[in-house]
Amino acid sequence: MIVIVTCAYGAFVAYSAAAYGVIFFRIDYALASVSVGALYVALCIADNQYDLLGPEWNERSRTRGGVAIALSCVILLTIGYVTNSLGGYSRGTFLVQFLATLLGQVAIRSCLRQVIDQVRWRGHWRRESMVVLVMPGARGVRHVRARLAARHEHIVRWYDFPSVTDLADGGASLEVQLSAIRGECRALPIDAVLILFGSDNMEVVSNAVEELSELPVRIQLLPVELAELMRRSRVGTYGHLRVLELFCGPCSLRDRFLKRSFDIVVASALLVMLWPLFAVVAALIKLETRGPVLFRQTRHGFNNEPIQVLKFRSMTTFDDAHDEFRQAVRNDPRVTRVGRVLRRTNIDELPQLMNVLRGEMSLVGPRPHAVAHNHMFADQIRRMFRRHNVKPGITGWAQVNGLRGETDTFEKMQKRIEHDLYYVDNWSFFFDLKIMIMTVISKRAHIDAY
Repeated sequence: MIVIVTCAYGAFVAYSAAAYGVIFFRIDYALASVSVGALYVALCIADNQYDLLGPEWNERSRTRGGVAIALSCVILLTIGYVTNSLGGYSRGTFLVQFLATLLGQVAIRSCLRQVIDQVRWRGHWRRESMVVLVMPGARGVRHVRARLAARHEHIVRWYDFPSVTDLADGGASLEVQLSAIRGECRALPIDAVLILFGSDNMEVVSNAVEELSELPVRIQLLPVELAELMRRSRVGTYGHLRVLELFCGPCSLRDRFLKRSFDIVVASALLVMLWPLFAVVAALIKLETRGPVLFRQTRHGFNNEPIQVLKFRSMTTFDDAHDEFRQAVRNDPRVTRVGRVLRRTNIDELPQLMNVLRGEMSLVGPRPHAVAHNHMFADQIRRMFRRHNVKPGITGWAQVNGLRGETDTFEKMQKRIEHDLYYVDNWSFFFDLKIMIMTVISKRAHIDAY
């Protein structure tokens, strides 16, 4: 709270000095800063954001903190509007305060994360302690153990059960062993029991859960063979049943509504603001070469459906329906002088805002590949078409990481697909916002633009 209040009031002081050339004390701005800090702390407590040793802290702490800052500001604005107390509050000051508090929470949480990792690594502050049980038939446990070790998890005991066959050949029965483990766990300072199991012996897993359920700790299950799928999954419901859902981008009605609404609002606003630029570019294209202003190319969209993607024509006339597909290369003789500028500045992609309004594309998503280009690599890269589980975008995670331009080798294409699939598996509205900001400010987003 101290950091947020300091950033908020410090932003007011800095903005006053820069805009008006004077530094003064204002009680209303001081109260607003304290209110933002108090609302932020209340929201963080409600969202369990101060569990410094919990997994959520490391995975999404800065994103969730940013949401708390934004909600605090929205609540404060709402209260000010209802009470008619915003008359003397500067909009410029408010924007500077919002950015300052947002950057302040990102900085402090980044530092805290580093400190906590160092303290835990040196053994001064342990995370939740656990007991791990490896059930009969579980395969591929080694990589799970390596990942737990890499995170310096505090594992008090590790039990490897023999196979069911070995148990039948004279070893102690599973019930006897589980009973002994339960007795040991009662005397250990543990918070959870993690059970690793395979898919061919679920009855044994059920018995283990029933036996260990008498312990006052959390029982956690991990099907080892599905560990990679579990990383991009969540628990959902189908009717009255609990099921394991694999992430496929914005799946829920809320997420789809949020993403589509954002696409429509931003695309409409950009088209209204940029129409003079569209007119100038169209005139320049017509003055330099004959042919249409817009170039249409068939590409794969959502669910592998073919769509007509629009671009400002940057090459000599090219008919996608009758000519063989060839990617643009550096110093491509087909690129016109105007086209070279358009491609380097990404202006040639702006007509795709109309694709966004038509619902064929999104502002953010995997870049759509030409149909012929996809077919070139379809048999070489596994699950390549899973990138089409979301709408293609004008910009994407691969592009802001410098993976754009010609994909003339298997390695280049594979790296781009890996980033696209990461986006599909980790989609969130704030991830989209991050990509859009990086598209504007990151130099890597403009690498290999030709």
